[in-house]
Amino acid sequence: MTKIDPKKLESWNAIKWPEAATELHVHLGGSVPLHRLWEIAIARGIRGMGNGYEEFVNLVKREGDKITDLDSYLEIYDRIELIQSGPDAVRESVIIAIHRAFLTGGHIQSGPGIEEHSEAPLFRIGSLELRFNPLKRTGAVFLKGEHAGLYDVDRVIRAACNAVEDVAIGFKNRIRAGLIICFGRDMTFDANMILANKVREWLDLGLDVVGLDLAGSEKTNPLSDPQKLKEMKEVFDTVGTDIGRTIHVGETPYIDVDTFVNTVEALNPVRVAHPIAALRAYWEKNDDRGLKVLKERNIACELCVKSNLLTGAVKDLDEYGKVISTFDDFEIPYTFSTDAPSLQGTSLASELQLLYLHGSIQEEQILRALQVAEDVTFLNQK
Repeated sequence: MTKIDPKKLESWNAIKWPEAATELHVHLGGSVPLHRLWEIAIARGIRGMGNGYEEFVNLVKREGDKITDLDSYLEIYDRIELIQSGPDAVRESVIIAIHRAFLTGGHIQSGPGIEEHSEAPLFRIGSLELRFNPLKRTGAVFLKGEHAGLYDVDRVIRAACNAVEDVAIGFKNRIRAGLIICFGRDMTFDANMILANKVREWLDLGLDVVGLDLAGSEKTNPLSDPQKLKEMKEVFDTVGTDIGRTIHVGETPYIDVDTFVNTVEALNPVRVAHPIAALRAYWEKNDDRGLKVLKERNIACELCVKSNLLTGAVKDLDEYGKVISTFDDFEIPYTFSTDAPSLQGTSLASELQLLYLHGSIQEEQILRALQVAEDVTFLNQK
C-alpha cells in the first residue's frame, strides 16, 4: 500500500468543499449497487447470474485483474442491461441509481446508504445526469438492436422519465436529475434511427430527457468510415439541436486523431467523454489538432478516473496528472465523474481523493472542475 504523506492528507482535509456537486457522466448499468442488482435479477428470474450472490458479484464487478481494455470492461453490460430490461426494472433502477448518488457520492467510502458511514460527506451530489440506451432495455440486448425486444421502448423511456420525476418529489428537489439517451456504436443504423425518432417524440412531450450520447465499443465502430460517420450524424440530427450533446470518443487506440476531429466536427457535441486520443496525438506526435478542436469549440471533457485506469486509457496516476496539466495548458475545461460507481466500488469523492493524495491534481483544479460541471450540465437547459 502506498504511504500517504501526512501533510498531503492534512491539506486534503482543509479543502473547502461546495455544499453540492454535479456529476455528469454516470451510466445506469453501472449505478445500481450490486446487492440491489442481484435482488432485481433474482426477483425476475433472470438466467446466467452465477451460483449465488458471491459468484454474481465476482462476475459483474469491474476490477483490474480481469480488465485489459475497453471491450473487456464493457462485456458484462449485456447481462446488466438484461436485468434492467422492461419498464418496471428500468424505473426501479433509475430510482436506486439517483438515491445511490445522493447518499454516497460525497463519501470517501462507497456503500448502499448514508447510515453506514461514520463521517460526514465532503459534499452531496446535487445534480446528476444518468445515461442509458432504452433499446438495450427492451429484452433484446444480445441482438444489438437488430430485432424488437420483449418490451416496448416507449414504455421503457416513459418509465425512466417517471422515475426521475418521482425522485424529485421524494427528495424535495435536493437533487435534480436528467436522462441522457445513448446511441450505440454497436447498433445498426436502422436501430439508432428508431431510437432517434423516439427521443424526438418524447422531447416534444416535454419529458426529462436532457441530452444525447454515443457509447459502446470503439473497436466495433470507430466511425473512421465516412459513410458510418454520415449515418451517425443523421441519427443525431434527427433528434435536433435543442438538446445537449456529448459523445464517447478517443478512449482507445482504435480512434486516431483524424477520426477524433472528424467525429467531433460531424456530431457537434458540447462535451466529450474520455478524449485520450487527442492527448496521445499531441504527446507522441506533437499533433495538437485534437486539442485545438476542443479548445476552439469550448468543449468540456468528461474524465472518469478509475474507469480510465481500468481500461488502460490512462496508464497510471502519474499520467493522469499529465492529462490534467495538458488540458490546463490548452485552457480546455474538464470535469470528473465515476462512470460506473457501483461496478467499480467508487464514489466521486474517493476518485478526487485518489488524484489529490497522489499529487496528480491540486485543490484549485478540483474546485474548478466541480464548477465546470455545474456550468455545463444539460440540466441548466431545462
